[in-house]
Amino acid sequence: MKKIVSLILVTVICALSFASCSGPAKVKVNGTKIDNEIYAYFDDLYSGNESEIEKAISRYVTINSEFDKRNLKLTPVQKSNLSIRVDDLWHLYGVHYTKADISRQTIYKIETSKVYEEVLLDYYYGQGGVEPVSEDTLKKYFKSNYIAIAFSTGYLFNIDETGATVPMTDSEKAVVINDFAKSEALINTGTPIEASTDNDVRNTIINSSYDGSFPSGFYKEVATINVGSARTITLDDYVFLVQRIDVFDETYGYYEEYRTQCLRSLKGKEFENLITQWSQSYEVD
Repeated sequence: MKKIVSLILVTVICALSFASCSGPAKVKVNGTKIDNEIYAYFDDLYSGNESEIEKAISRYVTINSEFDKRNLKLTPVQKSNLSIRVDDLWHLYGVHYTKADISRQTIYKIETSKVYEEVLLDYYYGQGGVEPVSEDTLKKYFKSNYIAIAFSTGYLFNIDETGATVPMTDSEKAVVINDFAKSEALINTGTPIEASTDNDVRNTIINSSYDGSFPSGFYKEVATINVGSARTITLDDYVFLVQRIDVFDETYGYYEEYRTQCLRSLKGKEFENLITQWSQSYEVD
């Protein structure tokens, strides 16, 4: 049975769910039309699975409306990062979205809703929130599950004239690994990593549940390195020069960047239950 909603709620859904309040719409929430491009986005995402599309639209409307109810706002930094994120997505997938009749403006709306969700998460569980997780608890989790590193990568294979990979001989591999070991020794006696090698040096952060673009087992190897020290790690056909960095080093700002992710890891299930509870007020017709 469809819920009767007030004019105010209808207005909220139209404004914050980016509804098209005139013309035909495939889906309505509480009787209010949802923009067809929003429908098209979720239709594309879930390959026409009507049940999943309706759940996603209900969740989308729920997040936007609950954000507005609490008079929450995005910070200038959040807005700037949002714009960068949308630019990147449109650069990568703009052609695909255009073919699916999804505009850049709609991608901005979808990504904005994702930021709203992060703000709501912090509103409930961040400092000063409804049920706050202490900063000490967050930092302890971050330190236990994330590692910051500076690293360079070497390859234990060659590329032939056709572009195919060709395994190195044992002697060729030994030369590469030995060069990395020399750099390791320099770092461990005080030389900055950038000055210890001619290879490109990059900085990143990895976590305990996912090795990312590194070979399997990379995190486990790096976890044995003391902060400030370096080690040469050989995995598969790659060799890495890795220096472990203090995960709280403010030069990189990793804690601030991943704080919300840590919060979700700790309170994600509880937060999802809360969203489910909210979404019962937003029925898809």
